[in-house]
Amino acid sequence: MGNEQGIQDSSTIVRRREFPLLGPYVAPRTPTERKLAEIWCHALGMDQVGITDNFEELGGDSLLAVGIFADLEEAFAIAVPIAALARSPTIELLAKRIDELVARRT
Repeated sequence: MGNEQGIQDSSTIVRRREFPLLGPYVAPRTPTERKLAEIWCHALGMDQVGITDNFEELGGDSLLAVGIFADLEEAFAIAVPIAALARSPTIELLAKRIDELVARRT
């Protein structure tokens, strides 16, 4: 939001999260991993997220998780329980879980 002079109020600016990758970057390999990486990057405000990076260690929290899981439902047309993130905290693990859920649906 800007004031009368058109200057943006700094309290409304979404700040980019600055977290270093925790290990070597491992690029997404499957369509599911690529979509998850896109969703996580958007939610975390990052340019790149590897499939072995841990959601919480990248600064993810329960509020971000709710938004991510809404995006997952839209992207994959399945309901993924938020608890799945605790058991599958990386893109690699969560993608496997999503692929299992999608396979069961068909």
